[in-house]
Amino acid sequence: MRLRLGLVAENNHLFLNQVKLCLFSLRKNGGALSGIPVTLITNNEPLRPREADFFRENFSPIEFRTAPRLGAIPHTSKLNVFYSIDPASYDVLMFLDCDTVIRKSLDGMTAPLERAGAEFLCRRGGETDRDRFLDFDALVARFCGSGATDKVSYNGHEEWPMFNSGVFLGTSRAISRIRGDAIDFTYRLFNEWQRIDALDRLPRPVKDLIESHYPGENRTRQLVIADWPLEQGALALACIRSGVRVRYLDEIYNSWGGGCDFRILHCFKSVYGFDRRTMFDDSSNDWIAEYQDSDIAGKRFLAGITREYKNTFGQPRFRSDP
Repeated sequence: MRLRLGLVAENNHLFLNQVKLCLFSLRKNGGALSGIPVTLITNNEPLRPREADFFRENFSPIEFRTAPRLGAIPHTSKLNVFYSIDPASYDVLMFLDCDTVIRKSLDGMTAPLERAGAEFLCRRGGETDRDRFLDFDALVARFCGSGATDKVSYNGHEEWPMFNSGVFLGTSRAISRIRGDAIDFTYRLFNEWQRIDALDRLPRPVKDLIESHYPGENRTRQLVIADWPLEQGALALACIRSGVRVRYLDEIYNSWGGGCDFRILHCFKSVYGFDRRTMFDDSSNDWIAEYQDSDIAGKRFLAGITREYKNTFGQPRFRSDP
């Protein structure tokens, strides 16, 4: 089975530092998947030659692509991974948010794709993901049609797939089928969300007047509370519409480092507030010392792997920001 890892990043010091730690941890801890080829996609502008050389020297096999930034919401640009890598070049595409760090072997991660007939793997979204959607059934009916039936079994009941897209794997067939809708649906949801948000911020008399003339606008409030999960909902809707067989990825492969025996740490900024711009500078020693003594397993791991990176590569030789 031909695997390829896709990463999408802004071409600045903050994002590229995260990519470097992600790849350092993959090559060191990834087990059977530690040597898979990587495609690093930067938005709008290519890597500077010195940065590209650093990645080649230390994290090969790796190739580079540049794609226009998808601008509905910041998370939309991750969908550049679908068109920047030819599906004919892999059997399975793995995507990681660039703020993920590999703690343990990824052996067995692809097993559901090989044995269980799954085509797309992604961790089930928690309340900060799926619960932001107020009426997902209505969105399924609108975007996928009344005949959609491809639900996921979870804790003994069937539900529409909804997930956190920080880590996912898809077969080349699945990626080819969902990529157009995933981007299209994100923009359609975002444009509608913007209209709803603008309407809600109007004075009550004005809002009532508009809704009395356009009562259909009122139903669209049953959409999503905030804009940031829209890409995740759009990706789920694309899977449902295409009939791609979705299975939930075990949480150990997309964890924010609590009590579970996690293999991939997702550095959610609400928990991990360190400065990613200076994470390899001397100024990082303070937060590393703090994290090492934390009662959160993810913080202790992050402190250790960052120290290992610094011991391996020393101070940054150059900065990618102007």
